Amino acid sequence: MNNSSRINATRKIAVNGMMIALVFLATYVTKIPTAVGPFNLGDSVIIIAAVLLGRKSGFLAGAIGSSVADIAMGYQHFAPVTFVVKGFEGFVAGLVVHVLSKRFKEKYHVTFLIASIAGSIVMVLGYFFAELYVMRLFDETMGLAAALRDLPVNLVQGGVCTVVGYLLCVALERFKVTKFIAS
Repeated sequence: MNNSSRINATRKIAVNGMMIALVFLATYVTKIPTAVGPFNLGDSVIIIAAVLLGRKSGFLAGAIGSSVADIAMGYQHFAPVTFVVKGFEGFVAGLVVHVLSKRFKEKYHVTFLIASIAGSIVMVLGYFFAELYVMRLFDETMGLAAALRDLPVNLVQGGVCTVVGYLLCVALERFKVTKFIAS
């Protein structure tokens, strides 16, 4: 491995670590208690990581940053589900950018919007089905009633984070921030 490759590998590790930390902070610091669990802006940072840095970075930031935040907030029982759902959210948003970036090269904002929406849909559906089927295996209070109870908060969080994530991605792209952090 030459020196340039080593520097790029180190840069990727550092940037991914930074995005994991930002997802954690955005989730933990912006938590607003609701009757069914906290509302937060962590998904907007997952979208930023996925859209600007790719599907692998989106997966890592979403999976690790969000599940560690769940543990820190006392929702340990949700951490494994969060790892999968938020990781998949980041991966899908990054995948959408990867697939559509060739088609909408000059209209990157369209790609960013579609990716942001896709990621948020994955989050909402992921938690709905996890509460409906998976969580109820471990907690008898979960199931259809819990999934329906949590759905409105997840929809609002997904919608708000879609808008915030999209707007920040467009702003960061206009300022060409990725050329300083991506290899």
